[in-house]
Order: sequence, then C-alpha cells, then structure tokens
Amino acid sequence: MQQEGSTAMTDQLYTTHDISRLLQVDPSTVSKWIDRGILMAFRTPGGHRRVRSADLRTFLITHQMPVPEELGSGTVRLLAVDDERPVLDAIKRAFKPFAAQVELQTTTSGVEALLLVSEQKPHGMIIDLNMPDIDGLEVCRRIRARKQMEGVRLITMTSAHTPEVVEQSKQAGALACMAKPLDVQQVLELFRVPLALSAKR
Repeated sequence: MQQEGSTAMTDQLYTTHDISRLLQVDPSTVSKWIDRGILMAFRTPGGHRRVRSADLRTFLITHQMPVPEELGSGTVRLLAVDDERPVLDAIKRAFKPFAAQVELQTTTSGVEALLLVSEQKPHGMIIDLNMPDIDGLEVCRRIRARKQMEGVRLITMTSAHTPEVVEQSKQAGALACMAKPLDVQQVLELFRVPLALSAKR
C-alpha cells in the first residue's frame, strides 16, 4: 500500500461537498466525476472519499475549467523517462531554476515509469520515444488505456523530431512531441496555458 504522504505534504484534502461548494456544482456531479475515474480520489478507513488539492487542480486544468484562487498555486509533479542517465541529469539541471514550481522525478525504465505513474500520480510525464525495454509510444498507449490516468498529460521527446513522429505521438495519446534537448519553457507552458485560458473565460 502506498503511503498517502508520498505526494507534497502541503496537499489539502477535500470532501465531495467541499468541492461542490468550491466549484458551485451539485455534490452528485462531483461523485460522478470520481466514479468515472476522471477525478482522482481515495477512500478513508471510514469509507469517505477525499480528493487531494493537487489532483483537483489537475482535473480542472485538464478539462479547461476555471481554477479557484486557493488551488491556483502549487507545484506541478512531473515524471521524466529516458534510458540515458546523462539526458535525465540535463533535464534535472534545466528544471532546477523552477524547483519551487516543479517537483521532478526521473527513471531510466519505461516499465518502472508505468509503475510510478500509478503510485505517484504525476500531473505530467516526459517520455523518451527510443528506449530498449518498452518504447515511449507504448508507454503512452498503456497509460491512455487506463481510465484513472486520464488526467496525466503526456509529452514525448526525441532526437529524431519529424512531423511523422509528432503524429505518431499524438495518436498514442501524447499532448505534444518535443525535440531534444528539451525546452523546459515549452514544457511549463503546456501546464500554464490552460490556466490562462480558464482565467479569461
């Protein structure tokens, strides 16, 4: 059983009624989101459903809904997957200036990435397309096949960046395909733009 405290310790927990008041929707609507697996939740020992603030924020961003001020801040959890350790080290260095906004985890294995995404429930994944154990496209397909992982944003990266590869990535369920070396600003924009759009609505 995964420790509930493995995510950011500042994560606040919300009941379905808290969320209904916050978003001004019926509590039954919130329950339906949870039942459909599009809003991540867990049950307390007493059987009550609770939603972490980070997961609620991810749900709102993914579905382009306005994010209330109390959810507007907080770190974005990313998982980077590449079989080459120097590439991951370079990504870590690139994200270091944004440590207050991004919590970055890395792995060199596509198989391990599939386990970590279930355990850690990151907001997004950056996945190398060319890996020996399981390639990036297959990682994307397997994650997209899991209803409860619908809110995780998938970004692929490759040193052989072509329109064909971009199209293959999108067909596999990726939001974008980026060229190596990774442009960190572009990655951050993929998480910030929906917030900006929501604020304008």
